Amino acid sequence: MRPGRSRPLTLTRRALGTRFAGAAAAIGFGNGTAASAMQDPVPVLNPDLRDAALRGLALAGYRGDPVTAAAANAAIERLSESDPEGALLARIYQMLDVRPAQYQPEYVPEAAAADLATLHAAIRACQPVAFGYTDLSGNKTTRTVLPLALVHPPQGVKLLARCEERKDFRQFFVRAIRDLGLRAGNFTEERLALLEGLLEKEAGRSRPPGFPAAS
Repeated sequence: MRPGRSRPLTLTRRALGTRFAGAAAAIGFGNGTAASAMQDPVPVLNPDLRDAALRGLALAGYRGDPVTAAAANAAIERLSESDPEGALLARIYQMLDVRPAQYQPEYVPEAAAADLATLHAAIRACQPVAFGYTDLSGNKTTRTVLPLALVHPPQGVKLLARCEERKDFRQFFVRAIRDLGLRAGNFTEERLALLEGLLEKEAGRSRPPGFPAAS
């Protein structure tokens, strides 16, 4: 190589995979498997930052860049080995979260910030919640649910949950929730299986992705 001429940049698939594995470890994904290969342990990522990273991976396929999309899918696939919950959430976000180019309604009522804070905390703690709910037809019911995730379609923030009354997965517009409160209990041991069931149900739908209206 002549002096002064920079070396051409080449990146093999193995090198690309190594970079993604290192990045995943650096941001705290997984149970420490990737980090254990390093001399210094990597601190666990803040839950908010972890969730934001998962959502970023999930939406990479909607940005018109197939290289970025393939790399994101590869990273999600690797997560299934070290962080199964993270991989399931990323797949759920891929199907149900906002697409950057998707139509946005002119006006979407906002969800109450206090309710969102309570739901985020309940999801992390795997704690049941109860609330009153008014569906799109104006019907009012009372629900006790196992909160699994929050997604952000154009119509407004939705809670994805296992409804104890309906014995099935349901979606709820957070803005239509009233009198939200925590309930005793902990479903940590069931959370992974519930996310798997949620993803399986969504993947098997023939119509466009989305939960059935709460009924």
